[in-house]
Amino acid sequence: MSGADAQRGQALPLTLALGLLVLLGAAALFALGRVQLSAARAQTGADVAAVSAARELRGRLGEVALAGSERSGLWRARLAAVAGEAARPGGARVEAVAFPGGSWPPTAVEVTVSAPGPRGARVRAVARAGLLAPEPVAGGPTGWATGGGYSGPLVYRDGKPMCPAVAAAFDLMDAAANAAGVDLVVVSGFRSDAEQAALFARHPDPKWVAPPGRSRHRDATELDLNMHNGGGGAYAWLSRNGARFGFVQRYSWEPWHWGYLPGCGPSNALLGPGRSSGGRPSAAGVPGWVPERYRAAVATAATANGVAPALLAALLRAESGFDPRAVSPAGARGIAQLMPATAAGLGVRDPFDPGQAIPAAARLLGAHLRAFGSVPLALAAFNAGPGAVRRYGGVPPFRETQAYVARVMALAGGAGGLAAPLGGEVVLLRAGDRFV
Repeated sequence: MSGADAQRGQALPLTLALGLLVLLGAAALFALGRVQLSAARAQTGADVAAVSAARELRGRLGEVALAGSERSGLWRARLAAVAGEAARPGGARVEAVAFPGGSWPPTAVEVTVSAPGPRGARVRAVARAGLLAPEPVAGGPTGWATGGGYSGPLVYRDGKPMCPAVAAAFDLMDAAANAAGVDLVVVSGFRSDAEQAALFARHPDPKWVAPPGRSRHRDATELDLNMHNGGGGAYAWLSRNGARFGFVQRYSWEPWHWGYLPGCGPSNALLGPGRSSGGRPSAAGVPGWVPERYRAAVATAATANGVAPALLAALLRAESGFDPRAVSPAGARGIAQLMPATAAGLGVRDPFDPGQAIPAAARLLGAHLRAFGSVPLALAAFNAGPGAVRRYGGVPPFRETQAYVARVMALAGGAGGLAAPLGGEVVLLRAGDRFV
């Protein structure tokens, strides 16, 4: 055998070994690819199933709350059916549905699914979806009302829940009371029908405690103030001043029970506290807290541009506190806090002149309302610019803008418009996410 043949003979086993290694590597990569594909299919199925179940939960949150936690198994089964329908087209199968968080009613759903894997195995994946909680903002919602006449975001004063519109009006009233040496303390606010039933069982006298389903507290508009807490001075102050802020003493025999006349529901979404003692809006619809020298200008400009007077008033209060000489660190000027370029584009020669700035703000806000068809989106466009609203397809995820929208809507009495920009949309939840 020649030297060359010997070398070829010796190289053959090495070549075969290398070929075998290549084949084994390819097989391993193929198997790994199948596993990864199965895992991806399972995770997609879990994500779709979780979002579908969370949307169903959001739509039926009131029913879930009234059912009580003892019927959680029934609702898990119902949501599992919805999740299963969503996951089935992708070949996934729902294995389990859970409610993370441990509170009732649940506002998030955890779904476990399995999908076909290699060699007949099943690959499992888990996903969570629910209502993502907003970052905490001053005066922002910290809860959600269910099981009563009002269903929407809640804020707390003295640890008691109420709708944001009531909280905004109470803050103004409380500040005025404090200036007069009176400390207003909230003893009770929103109560669900279940809470009212428990209270009525302890005190079954309808003169003092309304039966469940009939209490005004279920509407998130009622406050019990300074009850059994040395409230004499507070009651006298409230009787003289409560109406200025939209509050009325509901019953002559209960000096502590004060209700917010504009209400919290969508039908009253843009009515501020400028109402008559009979509960109807004043002729101009301008809230009572607007300084007298600006009331006519607000009413005229708002009406001329298709804007609710209470909404324009709330915007001006949030922008400058009705200070015509205000200047922001960013250079915004005047009562409407117009940037120089914006003022010029609106034809405003002097943004420090309320006679020019108020109509300009109304024109700009009216244009945003027509462009976006939504009060929250119009407010977001006023604050962050219409380009940002279009870019994000909604209220931009800027903490300042979200806080601004919440504050203006609350001042205007528009609690019904807060839900979506502050976390009402169903989203997939990842590690570290805070859900409502």
